[in-house]
Amino acid sequence: MKFGVLQFFSWPERRVALETVYARALQRIDVMDQTGYDAVWLAEHHFTDYSICPSVHLMGMHVAGRTQNLAIGTAVSLTALYHPLRLAEEVAMLDVLSGGRVKWGAGRGFDPVEFKAFDVPLSDSKNRF
Repeated sequence: MKFGVLQFFSWPERRVALETVYARALQRIDVMDQTGYDAVWLAEHHFTDYSICPSVHLMGMHVAGRTQNLAIGTAVSLTALYHPLRLAEEVAMLDVLSGGRVKWGAGRGFDPVEFKAFDVPLSDSKNRF
């Protein structure tokens, strides 16, 4: 059996500094790496307070640089908001630079706010996915 954690970067009501949100999450990830967890799954969201992680690939690079053992999962890369070649390049680069530790998860997305901000009609998400 393997164990992993879906790591949100929650910022409810913006009660603490954003740096604190990231620092606390990264401390949890460090503990996971040191205590035998198998994976951390990073959640991509935009313009919301339930998770402030607009790039799971960029955050994944940061996590890769500070951990040794954890697989780094994307939960998920919001594929409908990316050009497919750009997405493939970013995931491939993360996998190479992390020593092959990537577990890639893809999803369509669901939040109308995110789609509106990127000027992508939510109705196009299925085809873009």
